[in-house]
Amino acid sequence: MNTQKLKILFSFIIGSTLLVILLAIPNLALSDGMIIRPDPYSDRWDYLDESNQQAFINYEDGLEKMILSIGMEEASENAVWIFPVPAEPNKVVIDIVTKMPRLSGDEITKKAKSNLFDIKKVLPATQIYTIPFIDWWGMSTYRAPAGGEFDASLGMGRAIETDVIVYEHLEKEGVTTEIITAKTAQALYQYLQNKNLKVEEGSIPVLDYYIGKEFTFVVSWISETAAVTPISKQRGVFVTFPTQKIYYPLLPTSVYGSKVVPATIRIIGHRSPKIFKDIKNYTETKYFIDDYVTIEEELKSFYNGPTENVKYTKIEIKAPSKFLTDDLWISSRAPLKTYYSSFVAQHTFFSGIFLLILSSIITGIIAGWIVFRDLRSKNGIFKLALIGLSNCLSIIGLLITTVIVGTKARDENIVSLLNELKQKGYVWKRRLAVILFFAALPFLGYGILIIPDFIFQIIRYGIDSSDIAAILIIYIIPFLALAFSLFIKRIKAEDKSLFAQLKSAGYSSWSFNSKDKMKFIFVPLFSVSFLAISWLIIKLVEFTV
Repeated sequence: MNTQKLKILFSFIIGSTLLVILLAIPNLALSDGMIIRPDPYSDRWDYLDESNQQAFINYEDGLEKMILSIGMEEASENAVWIFPVPAEPNKVVIDIVTKMPRLSGDEITKKAKSNLFDIKKVLPATQIYTIPFIDWWGMSTYRAPAGGEFDASLGMGRAIETDVIVYEHLEKEGVTTEIITAKTAQALYQYLQNKNLKVEEGSIPVLDYYIGKEFTFVVSWISETAAVTPISKQRGVFVTFPTQKIYYPLLPTSVYGSKVVPATIRIIGHRSPKIFKDIKNYTETKYFIDDYVTIEEELKSFYNGPTENVKYTKIEIKAPSKFLTDDLWISSRAPLKTYYSSFVAQHTFFSGIFLLILSSIITGIIAGWIVFRDLRSKNGIFKLALIGLSNCLSIIGLLITTVIVGTKARDENIVSLLNELKQKGYVWKRRLAVILFFAALPFLGYGILIIPDFIFQIIRYGIDSSDIAAILIIYIIPFLALAFSLFIKRIKAEDKSLFAQLKSAGYSSWSFNSKDKMKFIFVPLFSVSFLAISWLIIKLVEFTV
């Protein structure tokens, strides 16, 4: 087990142990937003320190489903947790859940770069001679861990105040949660005072900000029954409400001043957060794809969509609390870049094919432009692109295409001669012979190199079906192809004069194109250039994912 795994395991064990200890204390408040409690040392109130905030959000058809949970540095009796949501109270639905969504998978940028790293090693293999120098075992299979399980539990009693309307009251899993609205700040403070919190009016300006606006408060505390039976289940507040943009309450956390309360928000789908200036330098947004997500039955109302290749957004905010001068609003649209990065992250094969085609065509045009003067025209560029494209069939395909395709202007004086040879069937036969010859050579060459080891393996272990298939592919089929190419290249006695005229005109008797010694320069120039150009293109793509 490597060091990173040991750290993760150690952190999990320590975190789980502390969690069990904390959850065994009945009057412990957990969740998101802002937690206030009676000051144990005076007849006043204080903020209960949060160690972290966690949120899971699923936004569909204008409806936001949000599960909130936090960690606390210490237990406290009579603590009340409160946060706002931007919706009318009769449209807000609350619940308590004992499970958290489990999201992991690959961060798309890292996964895309990992795939590009693999492609960068595969593309040079098309040149064949590079294969011995490629570190196949070094090809990465990186997975970026993310996501996890988080706990929530809450605390205290119940009250209904004048000018404070309680729209819903829920007691579940030892937690009491209410949906309330306050007509005035005074009424809200009175509501909190009846929770044994001696909060003077105006002492929490953050709450005043939401009064008179289209916001509803969700207030939670541990039920009295929890004092009898210790709560041992993980809990979170699950709130559902309509909204035009995805919402997360950041502003209430600003009451903690200079203290940093890390917040992690995971949103189903790739979304675009509107990060305001004060927290821009403290916020990191990443995009993930989880191959398979397991959704507990209890969380089906939170997410009941496809469980394979689930995309989600992870927002981490580690700003001093006083910098949280606004709530976080998130657009439901995915950033354009995520479509591109997700494709490279999910489709290595097609990305590799596209980059191979692009690199081959660009290399063919550049190398051909340098070597073949007669192809520096619009039609010639098309030919060069075609020659470069043949590299997708390895350098063997490039060799065959370079031999067959004409790179010099045709001599009109021998058009009739070429037509006569074509009618006699020599053109297609000889071109087929070229294809079969170059296609067979690599297999036979490789077969010669492995003959000693191959014979040793057969003598030691005997021959099986895989050995027979290898003999067929490496030796028999290529040998037959080579023999057939030599057979069909034959020239009839009465036609030898035609080939003599062809050669005297400076034309090849194999490709039936004007001989061009520059082809011998083009192939090695293309091969070396392809290695450099494909590497450069992939590096440029890496900067954009």
